[in-house]
Amino acid sequence: MGDGQAYFGRIYRRYYGALRRFVGRRVIYGEVDDVTAEVFVVAWRRFAELPAEESVLPWLYGIERRVLANEFRRSRRADALADQVAAQPARSAGTDHAEAVADQLAIAAAFDRLRADDREVLRLVAWENLTGAEVATVLGCARTTAAMRINRARRRLLKSLHNSEPARHSESTVTVTAANGANR
Repeated sequence: MGDGQAYFGRIYRRYYGALRRFVGRRVIYGEVDDVTAEVFVVAWRRFAELPAEESVLPWLYGIERRVLANEFRRSRRADALADQVAAQPARSAGTDHAEAVADQLAIAAAFDRLRADDREVLRLVAWENLTGAEVATVLGCARTTAAMRINRARRRLLKSLHNSEPARHSESTVTVTAANGANR
């Protein structure tokens, strides 16, 4: 075992309990071990920045605060998603869903026929609920460029869908389903 690993092991053994208690006062019991472990993963990745041993605990607390902030954001997003799903209208058990399934399959097939970059743009908008500005950040381009890519991808999806089954789908259904209101 190298000197760095031995030193890190010593830090881990010395401060694990303190960090676990710190986390335990801030999250539910079932998440304490995971969050504490994540702190040490980050500390290991940032090993080169590890301060002298007398300053390690405050440094680890700083990492822990950021890990907890990320965990709280993740939890809020999960709660918001659960609320969004719960707010969806319930479907009655007796309803025949064959047409809805056929529509979804047609949309999926049209989506699969798109180029990879068009699919990715539409995924960012529809699945990740990103705004045009956020898509621009992900793609590393200007907002106007991202907006243009989103609109072109939507048009290509509509064209792909209408070329396969033109009589079954309206443009508004496909736009809502595939793009989820991406012009934000």
